[in-house]
Amino acid sequence: MKLLKIKAYQLFANYRKPMSYNFWDSYPLPPLSTIRGWFHTVLGADKYIPIAMSIQGKFDSIVYDLQTIIKFDRKRKEEEGKKIVLEGFNKVFSKSPTYVANIFNVNLTIYIKANEEYMERFRENLLKVEFPWLGRREDLIRIDYIDFIEVDYKDFSIFNPYKIKEGIYISKETAKDLGIGGINYRMNFKYDGELLKTTQLRYFEKIDVVYVDNGLIKKGKFLFDTEDKRIIELLGDTGV
Repeated sequence: MKLLKIKAYQLFANYRKPMSYNFWDSYPLPPLSTIRGWFHTVLGADKYIPIAMSIQGKFDSIVYDLQTIIKFDRKRKEEEGKKIVLEGFNKVFSKSPTYVANIFNVNLTIYIKANEEYMERFRENLLKVEFPWLGRREDLIRIDYIDFIEVDYKDFSIFNPYKIKEGIYISKETAKDLGIGGINYRMNFKYDGELLKTTQLRYFEKIDVVYVDNGLIKKGKFLFDTEDKRIIELLGDTGV
């Protein structure tokens, strides 16, 4: 199987969890929707492109910061006369102090599976479109490696186990089958573009994943990166 492999580094990053207000909490690694959005943005896509991914990595620590967040919110009747309104845009200007969780010293390894034409365009465009960033626009990302690799399946057993040494998102079903514990997340993945046009709201399709950063895999068959000795479980549009 042909995958696009990316190795990257971020000094600081915040992969914001939905519904976290006044305290911007962060996922330990970029969530599925962030990678999906990154892929589409770099391509300049005007339609949805099926994509599957494996997101892995590690970080050194979490730094908590107090920032002033400036936002342009939807105009509400109860706020008329109380806030600055951007006429013509129907937006309200607001700012507030907010605690932000910054993930420090992040090393990422990301595997992407999509139509080969799109993967090639992503590789070509990544360092040409503006500047590389992931998460917030200010979260610059250094691309250390990006290229195609061929991977195949490898069997693991009690006699030939695989030791998880870095964080990885795996499906909830896989974690349950392997008897591995971790942090459970119901992650946003993709939304319906037609509903967005009519409702101005994003209704996300969600995927249940588990973040695991240690443990032994004593059974099962996984795609395997022989160079970096990493298992790969693709999440998302797995039929692509």
